[in-house]
Amino acid sequence: MFFYYAKKTRALSLILTLLIISSILTGTVLVGDIMIRHSQVVKGAEISEKAYFAAESAMEKVSYEILKNYENIGLSSEYDFSGELDNEAEYSVVYTNDDISPDDQCPNPDGIECSSGSITGDNVWKITLEPNQSFQLDLDINGAVYPATLTISKDGIQPSDLLIYQCTTMPGPPRVCSSDSSQVFKADFPNDISLAVSSYYYKIRINNLGSLSESYTLAPSDSTLPIGINVRATGVYSGYERIVTSNFPKWQKFGVD
Repeated sequence: MFFYYAKKTRALSLILTLLIISSILTGTVLVGDIMIRHSQVVKGAEISEKAYFAAESAMEKVSYEILKNYENIGLSSEYDFSGELDNEAEYSVVYTNDDISPDDQCPNPDGIECSSGSITGDNVWKITLEPNQSFQLDLDINGAVYPATLTISKDGIQPSDLLIYQCTTMPGPPRVCSSDSSQVFKADFPNDISLAVSSYYYKIRINNLGSLSESYTLAPSDSTLPIGINVRATGVYSGYERIVTSNFPKWQKFGVD
C-alpha cells in the first residue's frame, strides 16, 4: 500500500512539474512574441516617422518656392521637385492636377463672406475690414487662369484706399513686384480691374481708413478666382509612404485682428 501511494504521489508530482514547465514555456513564448511585435511596431513607427518628415521637408521647400514666386512652380507646365534627406528618406512633389493646383475655394464658407465652393460671379467674396486694417490679394500664381475682369466694390461709406500694383512678368526666378518692375494705381470704388494682359500680374491692396468696419466685395467676371495654391507632397522611406497636403493662401490681412 505504501508503494502504491508513493507511485501515485510521484505521478502527480510529475504531472504538476510538466504543467508548471509548460506554463513557463508558454509564458516565455508569449512574452517573446509580445516583445517581437512591440519591436516591429516601434520600428514601423520610426520608419513611418522618417517618411512623414520627408514629406514635411518637401512641403517646406515647395512653400519657400511659392512664397518667392519661383517660375518653376508654374501650374501650366511640368513641375518635378524631388530629393533625398541625410537619412536616405526620399521626398517628391511631382506636378499633376492633384499635386499642385490653384485654390479657388471660399476660405470661410459661412454664407456671409461667401458660400461653400469656388469664388465666382455668382458666389462673390466679401471681405470685412476693421478700422486701420488692410487686405492684400496677390494675383501672381504662375500658370493660373484668372478672370478677365475683377470687380471690387464697397458696401458702406467709410473712407478707403484701393491700390492696384501692375507688375511686369520678368523672366527668371524669383518673380518680384518691386518699385523697378511695377506701377501703382490708386482707384475708386467700384472698380473693374482688367486682368487680361498676359505681360503683367497684379497685387491688390485695400485699406480701411475709416473709424468703423467696412465690407468690400470681390466679384470675378468669367471664371473662378484663384486665391491660393494646393500642394500634395510625398515622403518615402524603406517602403513606407506618407502624404502631406496643405494650402498656401495668396491673400492676407494686416493690422487689427
